Amino acid sequence: MKNKLKDFLREDISDIKEYEILDAEGMIKLDAMENPFDIDLKFEIESISKNKVNINRYPDGACKNLTKKLRKDHNLKDNFNILVGNGSDELIQILCMAFSKKGNTVLCPQPTFSMYKSISNLVGLKFKTVPLENDFSLNINEMLNNIKQTNPALIFLAYPNNPTANLWDRNNIKKIIENTNGLVVIDEAYSAFSGDSFLNDIDKYENLAVMKTFSKVGLAGLRLGYLIAENSLIKEFNKIRLPFNVNTISQKIAELALDNKDYLDEQSLEIISFRESLLDQMMRIEEIEVYNSSTNFILFKIKKGSADDIFNKLLKDKILIKNMSNTESLEDCLRVTVGTEKENNLFIQSLKNALN
Repeated sequence: MKNKLKDFLREDISDIKEYEILDAEGMIKLDAMENPFDIDLKFEIESISKNKVNINRYPDGACKNLTKKLRKDHNLKDNFNILVGNGSDELIQILCMAFSKKGNTVLCPQPTFSMYKSISNLVGLKFKTVPLENDFSLNINEMLNNIKQTNPALIFLAYPNNPTANLWDRNNIKKIIENTNGLVVIDEAYSAFSGDSFLNDIDKYENLAVMKTFSKVGLAGLRLGYLIAENSLIKEFNKIRLPFNVNTISQKIAELALDNKDYLDEQSLEIISFRESLLDQMMRIEEIEVYNSSTNFILFKIKKGSADDIFNKLLKDKILIKNMSNTESLEDCLRVTVGTEKENNLFIQSLKNALN
């Protein structure tokens, strides 16, 4: 790159780390919290064509049909609306851009989903974290103290949390909502596996929004998430959303998925069953500490030796999981996505071999 061109770039861009995605070709892929099953619904091109998808035209910018189906699925009242995004990442970006006023702060527990911090920093927001307790529960007193001190514009709470896989105490979350002036965003990416949600609470708090995604229930390739909030908030956020941000094919497939929701729900229940079996097998391995999970992944810690070493040994066996050992408070920790029964068994055998 020419020096003159480089001079135009942001001064902090060299300090920003790229989001690393390892090549998964030929691997048993257990690193990204994806649904391991192939979707067997009629999502072929023929089916899309029969549903009058014209890819020569721009998509419906407001996602009207999809939003209508989502409203019905969640039984939303008229005073709430939905913002659909190109994955939850875009929704986080829209939220941060909407609140990117000088002096504003984003508050989060730590560790949590890394994109909250990355996007906050990119748009120039202050970012403040409160460490979780040793058991990964919320340090509610410190959260409330930080709310008083920083008056955050945005608070992101992943429920269940990624990467710790646990549900926080609902009463503590309600205390956070009730004691802040800012918007509290409950990120429910894994709600299909937890059996819990704050959707029934959104009409109780004007500063509460709930974010969901299609990614974890089998449609990660669509890149489609959505935010539920009070009408006036969605109206403001829509001003920042880029036109035609969700493509026609993703919209239509998501609509078809909602029409076949029982199918996806059955897959989620099967994943939960596999999770419990995998947890049981892992907890029998003395060399690791396993944390309980309300998601479709499991966090575990290497008691002896190095997480890096175990991660690399698994890679040699063509098993790709997520190395969390460089994350604050998660030293020597690894995260494995719940796969098919066969994939889980291969992972367990490889893990045992790696630990010996």
